[in-house]
Amino acid sequence: MESQTLSSNVNWIQFPGFPGLYYNVLDVDPEDRFVQLLMKFEAGVKCIPHRHIGPVQTLVLEGEHQIFAIDDPSEPTDRRVAGTYSTHTGDESHIEGGGAEGAVILLSMEAKNGQIWETYNEQMQVDRVSMPADFRRGLRKQATQD
Repeated sequence: MESQTLSSNVNWIQFPGFPGLYYNVLDVDPEDRFVQLLMKFEAGVKCIPHRHIGPVQTLVLEGEHQIFAIDDPSEPTDRRVAGTYSTHTGDESHIEGGGAEGAVILLSMEAKNGQIWETYNEQMQVDRVSMPADFRRGLRKQATQD
């Protein structure tokens, strides 16, 4: 019998404009206090620079999750292998990516002032702030693709 990974059974949605980067929204608190999200990075794929506004808990489910500084995304500042659990209080700008075999992570993100994360443009200025309602749209999108 061929073994399967957890990620092979997930309904992944590609982040628009980012080949190799996928998400699956697990839950959005009805009172907008938190969002739980799976993210999948194909090998060597990185997301855009961003900042989690509130506290975040991360569990690496598969592969290697890499963290990069926004001012030098060439070398990881942290490497987290499958099984690694980490927390931070938020207010930390970084870039995330997948190692040589990619990565699947579980993010449990708390909202602060109704905001989950903000992304930066090429000039490192905030160009978008994501709120729980944005992740609810992701849940609806997933439901139409089942």
